[in-house]
Amino acid sequence: MPQSEPPSFHVRFPPSLLKRIRIAAAENGQSVNSEIVARLEGSFVMSDRDRKILRSLLSDAISVLDKGSGKSS
Repeated sequence: MPQSEPPSFHVRFPPSLLKRIRIAAAENGQSVNSEIVARLEGSFVMSDRDRKILRSLLSDAISVLDKGSGKSS
């Protein structure tokens, strides 16, 4: 069974952005397409730093809520 090509999607990039993508692809030793795909996939992943900040904010919010309801930790 032949493997089908993934769907393609045509995008118009401003010349300055395309230049930056080409440079990044060359620096990372990959094709322009692979560079774009990796950057798009990465934009959907929460970074460890963001996860740590979120955990801290949630912990602070729970503390505030617990204090308001008379609970103690």
